Amino acid sequence: MQELKRHYTGNDLFMIQHIGISDATDEAVVLYLNSLVDEKRLNQFIIRKMNKDLQENSGPAGDVLLESLHTLGDVTILAEIQEIINHLADANFVLLINGHAQAYAMKLPGFETRAIDEPQVELNIRGPREAFTEDLQTNLGMVLRRIKSPQLKATSYVIGKDSQTKVMLLYLDDRTDPKVLNELRQRMDSIQLDVLSDSMQIEEWIQDSTFSPFPQLLNTERPDRVVTAMNRGKMVIMTDGTPNALITPSTFFEMLHPSEDQYERFYFANFLRIIRFITLIVSLVGPSFYIALTTFHLEMIPTPLLMTFLSAKAGIPFPTFIEALIMEVAFEVLREASMRLPRIMGQSVSIVGALIIGEAAVQSGIVSRPMVIVVAMTGIASFTIPYYSTAIALRLLRFPLMFLTALTGMFGLSIGMFIVIFHVCSLRFCGVLYLDPIGSEGYKNSIMKIFLPPVRYRARLKRSELHAPVRQSHYYQGKEWD
Repeated sequence: MQELKRHYTGNDLFMIQHIGISDATDEAVVLYLNSLVDEKRLNQFIIRKMNKDLQENSGPAGDVLLESLHTLGDVTILAEIQEIINHLADANFVLLINGHAQAYAMKLPGFETRAIDEPQVELNIRGPREAFTEDLQTNLGMVLRRIKSPQLKATSYVIGKDSQTKVMLLYLDDRTDPKVLNELRQRMDSIQLDVLSDSMQIEEWIQDSTFSPFPQLLNTERPDRVVTAMNRGKMVIMTDGTPNALITPSTFFEMLHPSEDQYERFYFANFLRIIRFITLIVSLVGPSFYIALTTFHLEMIPTPLLMTFLSAKAGIPFPTFIEALIMEVAFEVLREASMRLPRIMGQSVSIVGALIIGEAAVQSGIVSRPMVIVVAMTGIASFTIPYYSTAIALRLLRFPLMFLTALTGMFGLSIGMFIVIFHVCSLRFCGVLYLDPIGSEGYKNSIMKIFLPPVRYRARLKRSELHAPVRQSHYYQGKEWD
């Protein structure tokens, strides 16, 4: 008690409740932090029951208290002062019994948690409509409710010297590559942080290429996407206090396909994937391509369209690159302002701001009308990228591509795209290439959705081992799948 009081000197949250037959002799004390523990339940049910059992039962007081505590729930035995401090910070109350060299802890959280709500970022039309919350146990429950296999394994970590944040690593043992799993475990063990407040800190610590603009771990708020990823041999990192999960190892094409693709018919899903690939290219090179055509390669433009561009360009004092830079910066400012304003005002500000600024810029002769159209199409195309971090990477790469194009035209754009593609091809995580599905059997589902279930178990059953005759629907490309 003296040691614990020394640790919590000046902390008004540290509470002590005495337990004993009389006020003169304390048989035990209960310690807790009143902002984390349900103090009402602790006083009305647990402490009252212990005092009542001491009065009604004979025998050693320590044995009576332990028997009373074990009837209330799971008890954790603690032998070190640091263990007691960690459990107190984890919404536990700790029982110290006179004459016992061990402490006894039981979890009794009393803080409120957010209810399960619909996803705010990864919206969908079909499929489940529940998202992760900030409570780790609630998030684990949503995953365990969907996967009831004993192959589901979970490894717990405590990261953060001061925050002591709980982190869980989930995977299916029969689907996961052992080499990738061991590499990820080593990286998780190497994390050294004082305070872990969000899973983004874990992502920055364990990723291979720190300075790459492309996200190397997929961040999702949807439990169904986590379950689908684990079924494909992925591993999932869940952090307490973070309403999302990290899926690893992730590839570039997985970040272009939302979870809703698996709930749609294959021809409609494939049509949407083709649209996303087209808009991805437009979002990345749209302004650069326009700069190259109107500045260096006028012969590539049909004559009627060229005359339209020249008439619109007449009277504009800035070169095309400066026009594109002004409009892109203005568009990014409007996008950021609409996100930071209250939801009821953000949409109105973005629409009104785009109309007023675009029209005012054209009327004042700062930019041309075709440039406004190109920037607007580029911005709309970037909204079709389902993963927010990937869309940010494309928006950042748009500016150096514009600069290279303004210097040497289509040659500079080609050099810039070569650098981007070369960089993406060189990315890897735990030995898995960022573009791995292109060179493996998984490329068909990465680019186009196939009409049969794309995920096959690692261990395929032979026909002789099946209890029933195999139907034709049990075959996928001539191979059995269970």
